[in-house]
Amino acid sequence: MGRADRDDLDKVFKALGHITRRRILRLLAQNARYPYELSKLLGMRSRVITKHLESLREAGIVIKEPGESQVGPDRTYYRLNVAFGLSTTILPNSFVVRFHPTSVPEEEKTALPASTRDIRVIQALLNQLKDVNEKLKEVDNERIKLAERRGQIIRNIERFMDNCEWDSQLCQRIRSLINPVKAREPSEDNETKSRDPFKEAIKLFEDILDSNEDNADGEVELEAD
Repeated sequence: MGRADRDDLDKVFKALGHITRRRILRLLAQNARYPYELSKLLGMRSRVITKHLESLREAGIVIKEPGESQVGPDRTYYRLNVAFGLSTTILPNSFVVRFHPTSVPEEEKTALPASTRDIRVIQALLNQLKDVNEKLKEVDNERIKLAERRGQIIRNIERFMDNCEWDSQLCQRIRSLINPVKAREPSEDNETKSRDPFKEAIKLFEDILDSNEDNADGEVELEAD
């Protein structure tokens, strides 16, 4: 992730950091709305809502566009401008932020009940919702386990490098690839923007080991937790 991408991510985090903006996004996820409408739904002044909407717009999360009104002057509508997933995992020795751009899925058409006799439709939808929530919980649990394992692997790599008298610049290069958060002197050159940093880190390890092969007394094993 380059500096521009990180700056954009910082803007997103800042925009999502206020509860009112999160409530606004929950409403805009349903459909486009204008500030006065949002102020009525949220019980807040229009001026305050507009200020939060502009913060979301500056972060690139929403856009505004003119719209017609049947009862007065034209209005300015705000709607979502992005589709992405954002996950953050904070564990001992592991801090992982994942940004997942995605496309907007087509809305699934479901027949809505015309009367209480169609209550089975609602029951079926509730069962679907339950299944989706359970699957999401499973995915979250698996993601946390993988993030924890990732932290363990990075700790092993750090221990391995700390016990070897390698060139400090090479060690720093590897750290910036496998765990940019812990890098002591993060670089912004083009090389650090590799699309596959782990392959590059492995290649660096191979080069280091090859250069020291003649002096090696035996095979070095990574310590397992």
